[in-house]
Amino acid sequence: MQPTRQFELTKGGVDMKTSRVVNFREIMITVILSMICGVAYFGWGFFYNVLDAALPSSTELIYGLWFVASIITAYIVQKPGVAMLSEVAAAFVEMIFGGQWGLSTLVFGLIQGAAAELIFAGFRYRSFHLGVVVLAGMASAAASIPIDYYQGYIGDLTTGMLVLKIVLRLLSGAILAGVLGKVVGDLLAKTGVLNSYLLVRSKSDRKPAF
Repeated sequence: MQPTRQFELTKGGVDMKTSRVVNFREIMITVILSMICGVAYFGWGFFYNVLDAALPSSTELIYGLWFVASIITAYIVQKPGVAMLSEVAAAFVEMIFGGQWGLSTLVFGLIQGAAAELIFAGFRYRSFHLGVVVLAGMASAAASIPIDYYQGYIGDLTTGMLVLKIVLRLLSGAILAGVLGKVVGDLLAKTGVLNSYLLVRSKSDRKPAF
């Protein structure tokens, strides 16, 4: 099996540009971005409540923002474990800020982050093009549905409403997590602050996945 990234030896050992091991710098940006997303998640809950009171079904259109932490950080760092770590960290921040879903927020974060992680792992962490990040956002959306059912949020829906809910959530995951996550990463890259991360350093070496 061909390795995901080829290791390059330098005077200091393994070149972190090609290593699959997350280094301290990458952990720090993951934590910082996760904290920012966690605060955004908390604030997003208020908007969700207002929209839910006015147009309940329309809340699915904004649901995808709760998956964006895993997409942004994984797109920037491009190494194993980052997507899941960041989503759990963001969920934790949302919870300690007083998020309305309490401890269950961590369950959502873990499962949604793991779903995105599986998509990136499926591409062996070698492709982070638009199609891949959109798929990761949709995977997180799909993973959240069974949790909602277990929590009793959707068990009383008719078949038609359930299908509509799933379709809208997948669409939201694709756009607000996948597309938006990539856009945010690209905008940050243009500022030059990400020049030492794989998003910038390896971009020219990748071939499109789709």
